[in-house]
Amino acid sequence: MNISIDAKEREIGKRSDLNKLRGEGYIPAVIYGEGKKGVNILLEELDFKRKYKKSIGEVSFYEIIVGGKTYTTILKDKQIHPVKRNFVHIDFMQLKKGHKITIDIPIQCMGEAAGEAEGGVVDVLIRSLKVTCLPKDVPDNIKIDVSALNIGDSICVADLDLTNLETELPEDTTIVNITTKMSEEEYEASLQASTDEEEVEEEVEEEETEAPKAE
Repeated sequence: MNISIDAKEREIGKRSDLNKLRGEGYIPAVIYGEGKKGVNILLEELDFKRKYKKSIGEVSFYEIIVGGKTYTTILKDKQIHPVKRNFVHIDFMQLKKGHKITIDIPIQCMGEAAGEAEGGVVDVLIRSLKVTCLPKDVPDNIKIDVSALNIGDSICVADLDLTNLETELPEDTTIVNITTKMSEEEYEASLQASTDEEEVEEEVEEEETEAPKAE
């Protein structure tokens, strides 16, 4: 998804200056690129939030227009206020033609698994895949069709269509599988087993750290 945003260039200011700008409805941000000086900018908060929400679940390229110049970027990092949950600061990375980037691609499961009709549950173990590729080869997301999966079936990295994409995850890494629902008794038993294991580990650690008595 390509998103166009108008921005204003700003001077590097004190924290109090940035807080004032936030109070006026702006988000301080920076555009940086390899070997280039960062460009400090201001985004209109309401406009950015509206466009950002539309991009959730997909990889997005931000075309940021500053003083008549357009920067093709990806959102690299964002700071969120712990209480207000609004954007405090955003980092954009400028893309360079012909240079590969490393980026997280969201994974989207499609269809209803055959195993669900038998009481199975679709268990998504990995919700995004980190890949390296050229910007032109970045997909919006990676779609996985789970409709043919029965209980006990799974889909691994090797099963994905990763044309022109490189990932460091082993091919046998499970992305999604179909499991059976736990009964209440099984759930309680698993909790008890975990508690017992923790108690045993604590006892072993105490024995190992206990200093020998001097003779």
